[in-house]
Amino acid sequence: MDADLVIAGAGCAGLSALWEVVHRAGHGRRIVVVDRDIEPRDDRTWSFWGPPTTPFAHLADRTWEQVHVRFPGWDSVDTLGGHRGRSGRSGRSGRSGDRRRYMRVRSHDYGAAVLDAARRSPNVEFVSADIREIRDGPDHGVVVTSAGELRAPVVFQSVRLSPDDAAAPVRHPLRQHFSGWEVHTERPVFDTDVVTLMDFDTDQHDGTAFFYVLPESPHRALVEHTMFSLEPRDRAFHDDRVGARVESMGAGSFTIERTEYGSIPMEDRLVQQRWGRHVWNLGTVGGMTKPTTGYTFQRIHAQTRHLVESWLTTDVPAPLPSAPARYRFADRTLLHILHERPELGRPIFEKLFATTSIDRVLTFLDEDSSALDDARMIARLPWRPFVAAAVAELGSGLSVGNRRRRRPAAPAEAAPPAVHAEPHLVA
Repeated sequence: MDADLVIAGAGCAGLSALWEVVHRAGHGRRIVVVDRDIEPRDDRTWSFWGPPTTPFAHLADRTWEQVHVRFPGWDSVDTLGGHRGRSGRSGRSGRSGDRRRYMRVRSHDYGAAVLDAARRSPNVEFVSADIREIRDGPDHGVVVTSAGELRAPVVFQSVRLSPDDAAAPVRHPLRQHFSGWEVHTERPVFDTDVVTLMDFDTDQHDGTAFFYVLPESPHRALVEHTMFSLEPRDRAFHDDRVGARVESMGAGSFTIERTEYGSIPMEDRLVQQRWGRHVWNLGTVGGMTKPTTGYTFQRIHAQTRHLVESWLTTDVPAPLPSAPARYRFADRTLLHILHERPELGRPIFEKLFATTSIDRVLTFLDEDSSALDDARMIARLPWRPFVAAAVAELGSGLSVGNRRRRRPAAPAEAAPPAVHAEPHLVA
């Protein structure tokens, strides 16, 4: 074997798994990380919310405690609190140091922190090569690269869907597509204390469209235009709208300091965390992107922490347990509406934020809310489209479930063999 663990892909998910391994001392496992480019890149930012103990909160270069939503004719600003979810992890101590906050981490800072820690470990090796193929064999996983093959009893990969997942049916193939500019403006037009989470006061373009603003100073902010629709719009489409929005703020002249563009799936494809006997799927290809929002960052860290801890403890990775089924059903129902009735996107979000605090909406998006709170929130939304969509999704869910039950069961020996016989320390 070339290693005890191969991590294929050095993006957010692969580096998260690497971080979890190198910060658990005493295991002695050999790790190989492979990707075309294994250097920190300043090409994106990740935003998330939680208390100061949230993973990677220490790398946040900016935090906010107030969140803003806007619709034609009205807007609302909430101060984030310590709302307690089902797990109690957010707490409600009332102490400002424990309060939930909105945070941003730059990809360069994240990559540098993980790679610096890993390069101090004698057990970690890096291979710069293109990843051409991933295979799951009877005794090990194989990562085929432009520099040769890498074999290990366990492979964590974040670069592609498994063959089974790629063939899975997709009924609502929506995309979330966006472009953002970090701008420096002549005039002070940004409120540095408030994140604009969703500003729907804009044309919807036969989809669901909004602006997102992360301010750094009165003169500097990330301004992003985002859409949910079947077909992704190109970068020029989004850039035209970002430029027009900055000009409409009365910013005067401005310079663009950094840009980002992306398109991510918002679909009902049921993606598995496990590829086969020895290969595990991380991040978006492992089902960690929430379909209706695109939020992935914290879900990735929960998954990699669980996989690595179980692997180091028992020699066999275990998938992150799923959230209660009602969250996936809610995602499918909203995707159905956004797909079949895109003109209802903005009215539904408007009703949601008009009747439920931003803090409680974030707890729901964390999939940590109570069933009672969920019922109260959903009862305030337009009921006709939700009932119609729910009935359609119930029918399709039964059909998909029957097809899945007809698949042959995996053989009992599908678990990876033990890498070490002795127990391992988990920090």
